[in-house]
Amino acid sequence: MSRQDPKVLLIYPPNQLMDIEIPRPGGTLSLLYLAGALRDADIEVNLLDATVGSESDSLQDTFFRRVMQPNGLTRIGMSAGQLRAYFEKGKYDIIGISSIFTSQTRMALQVARIAKQVNPETLVISGGGNAQALSSRFLVSGDVDLVSTSESDNLIVHIVRAWQKGSSFDNLDAVAFLKDGQVVTKPVRPETICRNLDELPIPAWDMLPFGKYDNIGFSTRSNTPGVEPSRYAPIMTSRGCQFRCLYCHNSEEKNPTSERGNIGHLRLKSIERVMQEVEILRSLGVRHLYFEDDSLLAKKERTTNIFRQVTEMDMQISNINGVNLAHFAIPGPEDKLVPDQEYLEIMKQAGFGEFVFPVESASQRILDKYASGKLDLSRFDVVELMRVATQEKGMKCLVNIMIGFPDETEEEMLQGVELAKQLIDAGATYVTFFIVTPFPGSKLFTQAIEGGYLSEDFDPDRMNWKNPVMRNTVVPPKRIVELRDWAWEHVNTPEYVQSRRSHQIGG
Repeated sequence: MSRQDPKVLLIYPPNQLMDIEIPRPGGTLSLLYLAGALRDADIEVNLLDATVGSESDSLQDTFFRRVMQPNGLTRIGMSAGQLRAYFEKGKYDIIGISSIFTSQTRMALQVARIAKQVNPETLVISGGGNAQALSSRFLVSGDVDLVSTSESDNLIVHIVRAWQKGSSFDNLDAVAFLKDGQVVTKPVRPETICRNLDELPIPAWDMLPFGKYDNIGFSTRSNTPGVEPSRYAPIMTSRGCQFRCLYCHNSEEKNPTSERGNIGHLRLKSIERVMQEVEILRSLGVRHLYFEDDSLLAKKERTTNIFRQVTEMDMQISNINGVNLAHFAIPGPEDKLVPDQEYLEIMKQAGFGEFVFPVESASQRILDKYASGKLDLSRFDVVELMRVATQEKGMKCLVNIMIGFPDETEEEMLQGVELAKQLIDAGATYVTFFIVTPFPGSKLFTQAIEGGYLSEDFDPDRMNWKNPVMRNTVVPPKRIVELRDWAWEHVNTPEYVQSRRSHQIGG
């Protein structure tokens, strides 16, 4: 059987959020690369960000509508009825669903269910780090036909061509599917992975609903309420990271025997390719860039070059995904490390109004065991780094500290609280205490399952930084929550605490 001219839809599902979280639209690069690859292959493709809806949907009926669900999370985006109507009108042959974050699993599977209800013959695909790690859950739902288990930039076209020919998925690699009631996972061949990132398709940024994003009313990539809106877009200059933190949701990718293809190591685009992409974004009216790199700051000379060229093009950097404090350290006297003031100044000139300051822990034992030992607190004074960044460079620094590792003691957690107070005194805007979450795809997840800290039938809805999903930890889960709540109010200013509460969903 041969099928002609398939019609493909790529969709960012609606969101479900805790009341403390700030709603943001989709629009990550995950689907933009796939859309670019499909267009290059002359395959008809549409893109839908279900958090903001289609052209005919108003933001009041999607992004600004808040619906409390039975699970205690607030739904943001298109309703089930709106999605159903959109699928019925579009008559899509293939629907690809992005599933990056574990806490959004319910939303991704709901989209798949609605697609199958509208047309059981629709080929429903899911990809992204979460779908890859939970491929069995997605497939046994009965609503997802195929899961991409690795990078899909090259794979997506092969999947569509196989569908056109009516071929078996057995002939594909880097996919998982059900066969005779059993999950079949096809291995990843080396040629499936793009090692030269300059060969990636150009992301289809022009398919993003910029008009809706512009009207949302605040910079969707800022962590601070009240920041003036501006047209932003995501960009990525590299993939992977040189560190091996066990809690990173991609840490299992740094494994030669991984089903995902050992794709976690740092790979770089050329500066020429990066600037080509910046010029495309500039032509679309974008002036603020959000870098999705996991380790943008790793190569200082390269990063400095990119920042300077971006600045010369009258573009600014609104934020970046991955910051490691080790990248701000340079050799100082007496075998100590001191803040790299020049690097901070370059970041400031490139438009950094704020960035996340991931201390992660004040316990060197925890940093060594879980965070690659990338920060040596005996050699590098992170409080001084905070002082220089905020008081001398005028940057806003938002601190993240993690508590609740399986073997972490209460004393070690309190060390983090004390360090947080010092960071606030040095100029930090605020501190957030994250409860450690063993996300599927991370080495910590594997250890948590094997060590009895996490049940295999865990609830993805609870996989967020406020919930202690692990059990049998040295500090009991109830006590971890008590410490987290006390620390947040104890460390942050009363003005900030009140401000955050007033910005809670529905608040």
